[in-house]
Amino acid sequence: MINLKINPDIVNPLLGYKLDPGEPGIASSAPASLSIIRVLQQETGNLLAFKKEALQNGGYVVYSKISLDMQKRGAFLAAVAGKTQVQIIYKNKNTNIRNKKNQNNNIDNNVDKNKDQKIKKLEMLIDRLKNYLISEKDNKIKSELENKIKILETQLLLLKLGNAVSNQNDEILGMIFTAYF
Repeated sequence: MINLKINPDIVNPLLGYKLDPGEPGIASSAPASLSIIRVLQQETGNLLAFKKEALQNGGYVVYSKISLDMQKRGAFLAAVAGKTQVQIIYKNKNTNIRNKKNQNNNIDNNVDKNKDQKIKKLEMLIDRLKNYLISEKDNKIKSELENKIKILETQLLLLKLGNAVSNQNDEILGMIFTAYF
């Protein structure tokens, strides 16, 4: 009779993790069998921190993605690293600033200039969303991005046609991308 001893450290090795510089949290280790939960917990915390920061600064998260780097460790498929990506848009605070000296003489010019600025910003936002759509592999996220692009393209068309835009739509038009983590 052969006596085989199985070393538990080979079957379920302990994985050590380190945080990115400036990343909140505690660097710790986890066995391979629990690594996915450990890494996902850290990345979810990062996502919530990004959302909180955006909210505090008047922004809105339009896209977020958590990726796990999976590799076989021992007898388990383990998460050896994680990455959180967030796209945040902020309202453009400069769209309503007018030069008071020229306000009386150039009201029509300012309205046209604001409209042109909104059109340019909206076109830029649509282009950036389309670029993210091209590189995205997750079908659910692709679908969400496609829906947002359609909504923004409709708003662009309405703006170009000169139709009145509701306050909610006006907020969308005043937003631009300022951060991609």
